[in-house]
Amino acid sequence: MQKNPLIGKLFRHALKLRGIDIPPQTLAPGKNLFLRHAGNVVVHTDARLGNNIMLHQGTTIGRADIWREPDESFMGFEIQDFVILGANAVVVSKTGKLIIGKGTVLGANSVLNQSTGHWEIWAGNPAKKIGNRKSEQ
Repeated sequence: MQKNPLIGKLFRHALKLRGIDIPPQTLAPGKNLFLRHAGNVVVHTDARLGNNIMLHQGTTIGRADIWREPDESFMGFEIQDFVILGANAVVVSKTGKLIIGKGTVLGANSVLNQSTGHWEIWAGNPAKKIGNRKSEQ
């Protein structure tokens, strides 16, 4: 809806009133973004969200060193298809591109600061791989 030229800006303001800041360019080409128990969800402008992603309340995707100007090596985030980020999950990076692989689950209250593989389960602070998911695709 944010991409719609007629009502996009209005919809974006309505989301911000609910504490949701997901810039429209992050959704290219992503479809079917699910906001479970939505509230206080923040996605960095240099993130790209794939298809069928589920974000729970309190999710943050952003730079790890917000007090500095971005390093030229910072290339953002790639959240691939079928990823689930649990409640209050945080994804941070300060250099390169952090990629969350297809089908990965990041547990609630986890802090991920490195890329993951496909169909993995990560949890903790800092997050560590704790298992694998069965591929659904």
